[in-house]
Amino acid sequence: MKPMFTQSGVALLMSLVILLVLSLLAISSMQGSVMQERMATAQRDGVVSLETAEAGLRQAEQVLEGLDDLDDFGTRAGFFEPADEDLPNPYDAAAWSDNTLTIPGTAIEGRTPRYFFEYKGKVSLDSPDDLPRDLGNPAQTGPVELDSARIVVMAPGPSGESKRLVETFYVFDPND
Repeated sequence: MKPMFTQSGVALLMSLVILLVLSLLAISSMQGSVMQERMATAQRDGVVSLETAEAGLRQAEQVLEGLDDLDDFGTRAGFFEPADEDLPNPYDAAAWSDNTLTIPGTAIEGRTPRYFFEYKGKVSLDSPDDLPRDLGNPAQTGPVELDSARIVVMAPGPSGESKRLVETFYVFDPND
């Protein structure tokens, strides 16, 4: 007796091919999702490290405002004179390995920004009206002479993979 239907395995072969194509599509879309997640994480890491660096910059400005005189420059860790041989290169990772370049109590979300100051000298303004904010006596007329410093702050991101540098030049009056 001859069987009614003969099977040659075509249906099984077609279903395996379709399953293979669907598996390849799924793997491809998963790789795209993983890449998107990595990019979003890297962007967030960079933004958080930039925010930490900017917060550290504000704290460094407060340190300058708290100076009684300029004796700290050249004698205290993180305070450098112009053209000092020990002035760190901010783009050198070894420059930021020094734990003395941290402002006490500045940990922000578990990350501690590091800083250094470079004294840049005197700045002379023609009039107190040229000041960006109130420094000294508002009734003062004539030229105003203030001190200036370069502040460089580096902050790591949450993953430790990203770092952001923020640099500014700050005008201050240590006698105020």
